[in-house]
Parts: sequence; structure tokens; C-alpha cells
Amino acid sequence: MTSVLHLRIRRLIWDAVCIMVPLLLMGCSGSILVPFEIQQGVERAEWAFIPTDESWMNFPGATLVVERRFAGVREQRSLLPNHTFMPGDNFAHLRAVPPSDGALLSLDRALMRAGGLPGPFVKDDLNVMRARDDAAGTLNWSEWTGGAGTTCVLAIRRLSISARVLPNQAIALDMVMRNCVRGDAAAALAPAAPEAVAFGAPYGANRGAKQRTLSPLAAPVP
Repeated sequence: MTSVLHLRIRRLIWDAVCIMVPLLLMGCSGSILVPFEIQQGVERAEWAFIPTDESWMNFPGATLVVERRFAGVREQRSLLPNHTFMPGDNFAHLRAVPPSDGALLSLDRALMRAGGLPGPFVKDDLNVMRARDDAAGTLNWSEWTGGAGTTCVLAIRRLSISARVLPNQAIALDMVMRNCVRGDAAAALAPAAPEAVAFGAPYGANRGAKQRTLSPLAAPVP
């Protein structure tokens, strides 16, 4: 009788272990996945619509804002209006950079995570990118000019906590933008200007602080 009881107890313990181990592994998956696996999970995650006032950027006229997340990584994508005849969407792709991504901005990696190099730009355009410093840090961009006064820009920048409040435990916010307008490069780059990307933060603000949206008429953050 005792041996039967011991067998039942051992069986119950084994069943409990079989149930708990997968659950524990699932709970720890965010910490044991390598960056490549995390990125695969992000790319498989579904985009979800979010209110425009929950956007990390202040894009007046944005037609749609969506977000996806996986294992603590969050990305947002805002669709910008396109009043030109250029095919494809105008967009701004934003990634809350986790510590596992590293502290340096990789141009190729940022483009890959944003869906690849958008037209009308080609790889050679990446070799002649311009750069300027402003209140939000360094802005890098390429220009494309077509007929009928159409200008397209491919803009890339990394925003640090010195420029704005960062979501969650992000170490930075990466932005990739394609914007085609009927106008000059200054007009096309407007959604990447400090007024749109450098949300004000109280002195000494920490990562994950509550985000607040600035008015489109707000001045650049000093």
C-alpha cells in the first residue's frame, strides 16, 4: 500500500513539473532570446491601431498610427499624407531601442527594421546622405527631386533621453521617415524637425515617464 502511495505522489510531482517548466520558460523568454530572435518576433507581431494622442511623435496630419510589440520591444508607424503622384506611402517608423540593440545607430539595421529601403531611393543614395545638428540631435537625410516640384526625403535619426522622454526602458528612439511633398526639402523634413520629435521633458526625467503631446505650434526644445 505504501509503495502504491509513493508512486502516486511521485506521479503527481512529475505532472506538476511537466506543467510548470514550460510556463517558467515562457515567462523567461524575454530574457533568454537573442536579438535576432526578438526581431523575428517583432516582425511577426500584428500591428494594432492606437489613438493619435498615444503616438511618440507629434505629426500634424498623420492619417494613421499603429503599434506592435514583442518581448519588451515596441515599434510605432505613422502614415503621413501623400499629395504627390509618387507611389508608396509616406511614413515615419519609430522603434523604442532596447539595451540589447546597442548604443550606436546602425543605418542598415534601422532601414531593415522599417521594412527596407523605400522608393524612390536606391542604395547609392545612402552614400551621399546629408547631416545637420539641431535641438533634437543629429538628423541624416537624402533628397530626391522629380518633376512638377516633387521632393522626397529619406530621413533617419536617433533620439536620446537628452532630447525627449523615452518609452518604457528604451535607451533611445530610432526614426526612419520617407516623405514626398510638393515643395522643397525643408517642407519634406518638417515631420522630423524638433517641434515634432523632441517632446519636452522635466529636468532629470527618467525613461518610461508619462508622455505628453506638444501643440503643433510649440517651439523647439532648447
